[in-house]
Amino acid sequence: MKSIVKIFLFALITVVIIVFFAKQNYDSVIEQPNSDSSEKITLQIVSGESIESIIQKLVDSGILKEKWANYFKIYLRLNDISQRIQAGTYEIPKNLSIIEIAETIQRARGLDIWVTIPEGLRKDEIANILELELSKGNNQIFVEKDFLSLTTSKEYIDTLGFPYPLTDLEGFLFPDKYAFSVDATTQEVLTKFIDNFKKKVGTTDTYEDMIIASMVEREGYTSEDRPMIADIIKRRYQEGWLLQICATILYYKKDWEHVITTSDMKEKNPYNTYSNPGLPPTPISNPGLAAIKAVRNPIPNQYYYYIHDTDGNIHYAKTLTEHNNNIQKYLR
Repeated sequence: MKSIVKIFLFALITVVIIVFFAKQNYDSVIEQPNSDSSEKITLQIVSGESIESIIQKLVDSGILKEKWANYFKIYLRLNDISQRIQAGTYEIPKNLSIIEIAETIQRARGLDIWVTIPEGLRKDEIANILELELSKGNNQIFVEKDFLSLTTSKEYIDTLGFPYPLTDLEGFLFPDKYAFSVDATTQEVLTKFIDNFKKKVGTTDTYEDMIIASMVEREGYTSEDRPMIADIIKRRYQEGWLLQICATILYYKKDWEHVITTSDMKEKNPYNTYSNPGLPPTPISNPGLAAIKAVRNPIPNQYYYYIHDTDGNIHYAKTLTEHNNNIQKYLR
């Protein structure tokens, strides 16, 4: 009897472990983007079309990976979505997750406009992308100029409930994939960004942390160098060093490709961290979660300088002499 009980318990534990890891794998898959491409594919679902046919269309068009087809079918079944899929013509980006694809094909008109906002852009760049994509999707209500005006409107900002005073929403337009309706107003579009920021990031970081995260986003290239750079910037700031962040100058120039000159480093403007001590007055970009997490969890180190070579590899230095040697070695 004891041996039977042991066998039963062993089998039960084995099943529980298998189910646990299967569930973890399933949860991971349904939230992953299908692709890195934001290319939009036109997909038509006809009335009465079978789930198998719809899934095959998604796979054939590159919207859904073939190896994820069964996960998609399971997701539809578990969430009782099959009967809610609507016939219509849809514009679906390739970089949606299974959850997002399922949400999209439940909308009868299929007129949601998907817009992908990359990490590290200025608010004017984001506004420009929105204007272009929303107008292409036949939204004639959104106005780029009004969007930018709202980002500095005290009346609007005061309604958002941030725990610290804000005069500018630069840094809080969270980079992500967004679906907007054809009749979304300018304010509704902006509010969706802020709501997403609160959901994905929260409001526990200080404003100073958000400014640093915006610099880390522009200065860091990888998940390894961002926490290192975050620590360097924070220590330079805390110890009263000039930050000397090139990206702050580029932000003021409104040109990320501008070649910085000696005169740029001497120019009097509030974003020149080569001549002004402390942080710039606002974030210089809208950082993603990786940069924000790097500021929350910097990697302690003894460096004060860094450069990226032409291949994107980072080189650190403890002293100015070492830093200048790195410049001569890797950038000359």
